[in-house]
Amino acid sequence: MNAQQIYSIYRRYSVPHSVRQHMIVVASFAAKLCDRFIKKGYLINKDLVIEAALLHDVLRVVDFKNFSLASIKQRIKSDDLITWIELKEEFGHLGHEKAIAKVLKKDGLKEVANLIEKHNFFEIDNLKTWEEKIVYYADKRVDRSTIVSLKKRMSEGKKRNFSSKDDLQKVEQVERKVLKLEKEIKKALRLSVFL
Repeated sequence: MNAQQIYSIYRRYSVPHSVRQHMIVVASFAAKLCDRFIKKGYLINKDLVIEAALLHDVLRVVDFKNFSLASIKQRIKSDDLITWIELKEEFGHLGHEKAIAKVLKKDGLKEVANLIEKHNFFEIDNLKTWEEKIVYYADKRVDRSTIVSLKKRMSEGKKRNFSSKDDLQKVEQVERKVLKLEKEIKKALRLSVFL
């Protein structure tokens, strides 16, 4: 998939600028991780990882609580708003990961769709390949459009996305596993200091 095709998908689904920027930074970070793995002799499908990272949040709007200027931080055109409302009605029950995976599978992009579906925070126990782990981990290291420490990203994500005690207990269990994933990646790359 080339840049023009990816941009066409962004336009088709009126992906907010902040979400686009997040995906671009995740893709850049994931590409650097791929390069390090490849340099260490691992067989990594870097193109697939980059495609998945550039598309992983295309339908993020289906999870938005509202479409306010404050939350989206851009001028909202009526066409964009109509698209987002339609997407939320069609896919809101699925969540953005399953929604974009469903769309991409329908478009014949099963491999990238399967990879994207695994970036859901609670999918950590289902990560098998390095490609899945790289996309998942890269997404967890990028807060909006800034690469941050894993602990900072998880703290910010917890504030934004989880409020009930039950949710917080589940989140803390997953957080411990994400930190283990980071250690696994460091060990595989033989790093003492991380990116």
